[in-house]
Amino acid sequence: MALLSYNRSIITNEAEATFVPLTGIPTLILEFGLSVPEPANFVELQTSVGWQVVNTIADFQPTLRLVVLQDGLEVGAAHQEALADGDDEPVEMLAAFQTVLTDVTVGHHVYQVLVYNLQPAQGDIAVTGPATISGKVIS
Repeated sequence: MALLSYNRSIITNEAEATFVPLTGIPTLILEFGLSVPEPANFVELQTSVGWQVVNTIADFQPTLRLVVLQDGLEVGAAHQEALADGDDEPVEMLAAFQTVLTDVTVGHHVYQVLVYNLQPAQGDIAVTGPATISGKVIS
């Protein structure tokens, strides 16, 4: 196995270093390009997003949706419901997941991370950091 290409996109590596409020509409937070030089490959994408929840309704928690796009098409996604923390706000969360693609076509590809609140009526979500995605191409 050989590493053929690597790139990443970072808003911040630190918790609570940014504040991007989310609605029910997907918001682009990360984007980068990655070159795939050989047809037999694996593309591994590692995504992590720190987020915060406030203004929740009793017994209900909002859910964060993360979507990874390759050239505008969804190739990975995750949902994470906020954990109830009694009456303490804000609730700090970290969502992390890996997307593995096989035999991606040769050429330059654009990867994007979109985030949104699936249940905005149940509480407010904001991206607070860390927020990163990295990608590597392995033959």
